[in-house]
Amino acid sequence: MALSYPLSYIQFLGALRVEEVTFRLSHPQEHTRLGDGTVISASLGASLWTGTIRLAQANHPRHAQMEALIGLMDQPGATFLCHDPRYLGPASDPTGSILGNRTVTIHSVASTMRELRLTGLPSGYLLSAGDMLGFQYGSTPVRYALHRIVVGGTASSTGLTSMLELVPNLRAGAVAGLTVSVLQPACKARLLPEPSYGSGRQALSRGASFDFIQTLR
Repeated sequence: MALSYPLSYIQFLGALRVEEVTFRLSHPQEHTRLGDGTVISASLGASLWTGTIRLAQANHPRHAQMEALIGLMDQPGATFLCHDPRYLGPASDPTGSILGNRTVTIHSVASTMRELRLTGLPSGYLLSAGDMLGFQYGSTPVRYALHRIVVGGTASSTGLTSMLELVPNLRAGAVAGLTVSVLQPACKARLLPEPSYGSGRQALSRGASFDFIQTLR
């Protein structure tokens, strides 16, 4: 049966032998320098997660399996769920054992769209700068929000955090009540054109890599 998009982590990234990764925010912008030395910046579009995945060398049959997946994802319209493989969960709870099976939701969103509060966390649960969170919002298509915490906070005895500052800014559709993931949160992404399929030598193939970028559709 044909795979459906977006491919899950297990179906795509988890099926690759990842050797090296970069995972960062891209802020498209332009700068204008005035005669008095003032520099004016303007946004040219949405801030999106982007990065590069480099694959480890493998024997030819195993490498061919990875090439097949890259070839599939290189097609127009193909998408996959992507999270930073270096990040498992909050620094204070990387395995999620403290969080357990609790359902975390958005409590409220600041009018600036830079901050939110979460509820449903264990008492005293710590979310630190550098931790990540994600949630789904909208329909047709469902969008995947992924954010990194800049200013963290600790959950109260009722499981409510203070305002957490995030990057990128929250988008329209981020509202109270949405379920939030703090364990391996993911965005939806697609490959950028011209991935490298690597080359073969004797019993091994090596050098495969690709760039990706988040998509909101």
